[in-house]
Amino acid sequence: MQTVLRALFLLLGYLPLAVLHLLGAALGRLLWWLPNGLRRITELHLARCLPELDDAARSRIARASLIESAKAVLEAPAIWFGPLGRRQHWLADPAALATIRAAQAQGKGVILLTPHQGAWELASFFCAQAAPITVLYKPQKGAADTLIREGRARGAPVTPVPTTGAGVKALLAALKRGEMVGILPDHDPPESSGTVFAPMFGISANTMDLVTKLAARSGAPVLLIVAERLPAARGFRFHLWPAPADIADAATGPAVMNAAVETCVRAFPEQYWWSYKRYRRRPPGEPDFYRSP
Repeated sequence: MQTVLRALFLLLGYLPLAVLHLLGAALGRLLWWLPNGLRRITELHLARCLPELDDAARSRIARASLIESAKAVLEAPAIWFGPLGRRQHWLADPAALATIRAAQAQGKGVILLTPHQGAWELASFFCAQAAPITVLYKPQKGAADTLIREGRARGAPVTPVPTTGAGVKALLAALKRGEMVGILPDHDPPESSGTVFAPMFGISANTMDLVTKLAARSGAPVLLIVAERLPAARGFRFHLWPAPADIADAATGPAVMNAAVETCVRAFPEQYWWSYKRYRRRPPGEPDFYRSP
């Protein structure tokens, strides 16, 4: 099975970006035209998270999000296993890199938060141009896990670590060495990992408190990064936002982090992964967010 997956990843990895994005656009349009769970969840999220928009605007974002999400899936093998010289070309953004290097120069390490938006698989490779980075990831089942870990570390000082106690210790060790750590801040973490409910788009969301604890313990600056996917397969542009200082506050930090993620999402709502069940876990007594009426 791993041999078959590797062959598929290599095949996709060496296709031109324009071809991958054309295939992604076709798949995304198919998801928009046909009734399916991904479209239903996307439309539900947009209706509840961005109620200030009219129906036409939300439909436009929903359609674009399905297309961009499909592009993200198909371009991932190209980021992991495609030609390293081509990937390096995609990482050319001197102004954004200078921002990361300035944060790194403080000597406390850097905490980088990458929402599920744009080409999030590219962000760690971009940051690794400034210093080694240890990234937290959720282990996958079967042969895919080995290949994804290999791809996420290929050709750069990037170290993927699992969402376990050992992984958290590796993040702390990296910060103590003055290196960087990368975390996806907008997933629905298991309660056993340390979570609180905090608002995101005005809705209670099961939220990790890990970022708050790391920031408080290390004093490291926290930046949010989004790799915007440019139209017509012209590459990517990197955007950085400094997180507010009170992200390190034990009482308010998770809510501050969610608000910072909102800032990223509102900047490029079409490139956000709206089909992910962010509100799957609910506070005690609240009904299932995704149950059909």
